[in-house]
Amino acid sequence: MTAYESYKVKVEKRYNKPLIDVMEELYVSKDLGPSVSAKELGIPRRVFVYFVNQYELKKLKFDDYKKKMSNLMNSQMIQ
Repeated sequence: MTAYESYKVKVEKRYNKPLIDVMEELYVSKDLGPSVSAKELGIPRRVFVYFVNQYELKKLKFDDYKKKMSNLMNSQMIQ
C-alpha cells in the first residue's frame, strides 16, 4: 500500500464516506483552500493536492465558481 492509499483509507474510515465526497465538500462546497482542507483532514497538503489532481476537483471548483459569478451578474443586471 502506498502512502497516498494509506491516507485515503484513513480519511474514509474517519468520515465513513468516499474520499472524493469528503474532499468535494471541503474544497468545492465550502470553498476551502488546500492547506485548510488538508489540516481539517489531518493529512499533508501535498497529499491533498495529489488527490485534487487525481479527482480533477480544480475543474469542478472552477465550474462552480463560474456558475456562482454568472448568477451574481444576472441578479445585478435585473436590479
